[in-house]
Amino acid sequence: MYKSSDFTKPLYKTKDIMDILNVSYSTIKNYDKSGKLKFTRTEKGRRVVFRDDLLDYLEETGMLYRDTDYEKRDVIYARVSSNEQKAKGDLDRQAVFLMENVDDLYKPIVLKEVGSGLNDKRTKIQELIKLVLDGKVLRVFVTYRDRLTRFGYHYLEAMFLYYGVPIIVVKDEEKQKSVEEELVEDMMSLVASFSGKSYGLRSRKRREKNKMMSQKNKELLSELMAASYAKDTLEKIEKLLSESDDSVIEKRKLTVILSQNSEDDFFE
Repeated sequence: MYKSSDFTKPLYKTKDIMDILNVSYSTIKNYDKSGKLKFTRTEKGRRVVFRDDLLDYLEETGMLYRDTDYEKRDVIYARVSSNEQKAKGDLDRQAVFLMENVDDLYKPIVLKEVGSGLNDKRTKIQELIKLVLDGKVLRVFVTYRDRLTRFGYHYLEAMFLYYGVPIIVVKDEEKQKSVEEELVEDMMSLVASFSGKSYGLRSRKRREKNKMMSQKNKELLSELMAASYAKDTLEKIEKLLSESDDSVIEKRKLTVILSQNSEDDFFE
């Protein structure tokens, strides 16, 4: 059985995996094809396995004892904005680039995710913050600082430094163009977000105005119906009075009633 402290390298090549698992190259290819062990491809197409992926496999197969759960470790954080970029291999290449260009990585934790730099609720960035707050992070490595967040980077940096965790940027100059393209995409998303909120506010005001107008229309309709009913009632009484054959005294009583309930009173 292996101990997690036995594995100090950030990534392992195919030959390393063959030696560790005591399997042949054809078995390694089958593991890769079936997904039994998670492999990542370098830019040259070579198979490599991240340390954490190897440890997870060894643990699942009962070949590992974790003896370093509470020590501080380096964190590699990688992010792309779209699944299309992930499909092209950009996400894995960020992580591999950092693995190959940082010489003194200490048992790195690799956090990779797809999401906009404007989204502060991303799963992996939240996981990173929790690791820092729990005192489990030694250093954080990124290829560009906007991998962590598009806005508010200095707040994040200040919080991490408060816990003694520096953010170290190791630039991948070959990927500068794709980073600039992502910036354009994020800015377009930001404009669309503000436009949507502005439209929502206008729609709400419009709905409130229509609701008020609807209520006023209902009140006006009720008044018109009441006035119409009153006028119709008055005309019926006058008609009954003119057609009445009762005595003069009874007609006078009706006249008095009409005078006390004039047409103007019905419209007040």
